[in-house]
Amino acid sequence: MRIRIFGVGLLLAALAGFVFASASTLDFVQHLDRQVHELHCSFAPGLIAADKESTGCQITLLSPYSSLLRTSLWGGIPISLPAMAVFAFLAFRAIELLVADASRRRTAAAIALATAAVPVLASVIMGYLAFTQLHAVCKLCIGIYVSSAAALGMAVGALRAARAEAAAPAGTAAPRIDATAPTIVAGAPAQPGGAPRASTPAVPTDSARMWLAAAGQAFAFVTVPVVVYALLVPDYSRYIGTCGTLARPDDPYAVMVPLGPKGDGVPAIEVFDPLCPSCRAFEERLRASGQDRQLRRQGVMFPLDSECNWMVPASLHPGACRVSKAVLCAATVPAVGPDAVVEWAFEQQEELLAAGKQDPAGVSRMIAARFPELGACIGSAETEAKLNKSLRWAVKNQLPVMTPQLYVAGVKLCDEDSDLGMDFMLHHMLQKHAAGQLKSAAPAAAPREPGLVPGSEAGSRPADKATKAAPRREPAKTAAEADKAASPGSGAPEPRPAEPEKKTPATELPSVRDPEAPAAGQEEAGAP
Repeated sequence: MRIRIFGVGLLLAALAGFVFASASTLDFVQHLDRQVHELHCSFAPGLIAADKESTGCQITLLSPYSSLLRTSLWGGIPISLPAMAVFAFLAFRAIELLVADASRRRTAAAIALATAAVPVLASVIMGYLAFTQLHAVCKLCIGIYVSSAAALGMAVGALRAARAEAAAPAGTAAPRIDATAPTIVAGAPAQPGGAPRASTPAVPTDSARMWLAAAGQAFAFVTVPVVVYALLVPDYSRYIGTCGTLARPDDPYAVMVPLGPKGDGVPAIEVFDPLCPSCRAFEERLRASGQDRQLRRQGVMFPLDSECNWMVPASLHPGACRVSKAVLCAATVPAVGPDAVVEWAFEQQEELLAAGKQDPAGVSRMIAARFPELGACIGSAETEAKLNKSLRWAVKNQLPVMTPQLYVAGVKLCDEDSDLGMDFMLHHMLQKHAAGQLKSAAPAAAPREPGLVPGSEAGSRPADKATKAAPRREPAKTAAEADKAASPGSGAPEPRPAEPEKKTPATELPSVRDPEAPAAGQEEAGAP
């Protein structure tokens, strides 16, 4: 009776893990349209609405650890898909344990225990990565961890109950049939002392057959859905080159700073804000993919901070202007280097943003404490002018007000491919460049209006970022509310007011122009 209780518990734990893994897989699959969607970030997916603040689930979903084979398939194979298969197989083993006769229960319980150990081991690894590398965790992940631990506990209990049942005295339990015990062959010559000679069975034991059958079933349970998924994933490589190019990729103002590994990689320009959470996540994904070593990156500072950037009506990342100046200064100090400042800014991003909201001078003090050799340079008029020229470079290239942006050999990596599809699209862009085929092309198709992921800290789409930056969302402002907003317009010297009968869409920022640029009609009118 005890073994059946543990069998039922194992079945329930496996079904719970299957539900959580299925919800996670659904969240991943619905993003295969290159848009953003609501997440099932709940301990009861489908029954309880997801939290408005689903940041942990978003970070986990977009992390480089959420899938495998990312350069071969757009987004890769979500690890939650084989997790679904393992939990389904574990439920199957639990049912077999419940219906098995007494002679097979011990082996069935051992197979169930071996199966339950797989999601537990995966949970330990993924939990470690979530807490130490991502510094975030999602409720669906916690549900999988708990279900895995419960399944392991039930499997251990079932095996112990099966062993106790097999060792029980005759008459208290069903007779045990030991397939490995020697059998007595009628008419066999007697051994000394009159005992008949024992004969060992020549056929494989029933236990061995059960293990072999379980191995084959497990392989099928995991392989079939993974192969079907891989065959159905769309190929978005046709979108390469459809998102524009740099009109003036040269650097006449000497505002670009070297980023990442140095070498003979493909030239690339990254437009970023050091206090942009999306930029930090993008950098983590790029490093994890290893493709940063194939690029020779130059960074262009584009802080979304109204202290220096006239293209944003309010400071979306307060303090970003001061950190950007530190990056520009570090490029002139070999002992420091821009990578050191960028890495520090990403690590201390929350603290810097909090200090910038209270008092921008606090950001300067934090920079001076960490990099005292940059103190004189940061406050100089030359650095102020250099940062302004960096912004004017963005205007001359008619860049949208968003971060991050990556241009490989002048061709833009589409914003829709900067998260889940980054590894795949960047891999194919590098292949096309090696073949001399990387160039701009007409848009493949007009993208539809994306939705908004509530509480998302990770930048995804231009419309999303503009929506986050809209005044109606300012009370819930976060550090990533407008990493990617609308493009600045050309217009007259003063921003053109909206006509009385029209309203500015919530997904657009007011059109602005470079206040230092010449008047419209002149050669250097850089505003788009």
